[in-house]
Amino acid sequence: MFERFDRAVKAVVVGSQAIAVEKSCTHVDSSHLTSALLRQPVGALNRVLAENGVEPDEVEAELDTMRRRGGVSDAEVEALAAIGIDVEDMLDRLSKDSGESSGSRRRGFFGGHLPFSDAARRVLLRSLEEAKELGEKRITVDHVLLAVLGVQGPVADVLADAGVTRSAVRRHLGAT
Repeated sequence: MFERFDRAVKAVVVGSQAIAVEKSCTHVDSSHLTSALLRQPVGALNRVLAENGVEPDEVEAELDTMRRRGGVSDAEVEALAAIGIDVEDMLDRLSKDSGESSGSRRRGFFGGHLPFSDAARRVLLRSLEEAKELGEKRITVDHVLLAVLGVQGPVADVLADAGVTRSAVRRHLGAT
């Protein structure tokens, strides 16, 4: 499948590794792929964000918050707050208790590449399906974006909150 990735997708895959390392993560997940997509000058993602008046840095900040919370959504944080649980305070305490600091985790097995999570692998596999559905032989960043949006979860929720939906992306691709 890697041979079907265009140059930009290969850059996204490599970039997602670097982002996961930068964020002191133990694996690459779909949020890292999305962060790498945000850094690409090509593709529908930044066009849809601009159309909605949203800066890529705003989405990146939301992804960072989501990662820090372990994937707990804003709606879940609000629901927990309603019963007296302050998620941010709890995370601060856990961070202090564990003594974890940024950069405290090792990079991959013996310093090599970080593994991709099951969700990230599903996104990359689904991007192939997205390309096939659109009748294209090469996998582009837009196929990866459609794949991210096709997997329900906090990353897709962050993008949807910024107005990035499958229909908006497909509209930019000229497909309905």
